Amino acid sequence: MGRGAVEFVAVEFPGTSLGTGFPPALRAQVERGVIRIVDLLIVVKDPDGSVRSMELSELDDDAEYRAFDEVVHAIDGLISPEDVADVAAALRPGTTALLVLFEHSWMRELRDAVAQRGGRIVFSERIPAEVVDAVVEAATAAA
Repeated sequence: MGRGAVEFVAVEFPGTSLGTGFPPALRAQVERGVIRIVDLLIVVKDPDGSVRSMELSELDDDAEYRAFDEVVHAIDGLISPEDVADVAAALRPGTTALLVLFEHSWMRELRDAVAQRGGRIVFSERIPAEVVDAVVEAATAAA
């Protein structure tokens, strides 16, 4: 059995904290088997615009990030310096971002079933919730 689809997501938070709700919510998805975290990186864009990035291993003393220790099946280095630069360019100054590369574990079984029948997945696209909400809102307003 191979991997399911892998997705790269960057989530921005104001200030230097992810808050208390996000780490447990992400961890719950891992524990349910919905996703498998392959790599994770923290990027901070200081108010002056300077950027720094850190692996979890560099934050051993930070309790906020310890919630990820047991759920990251780290293959450090898959999130490239170019990925960090691209995301950092989109971040607002004074924010912290969590860059997560994760596998859609639930897709493995579907992919395997398709492959057993001689098929293959030829297209997959993630559509942000905001886009779907806007389309539904526009359709509702036009009706």
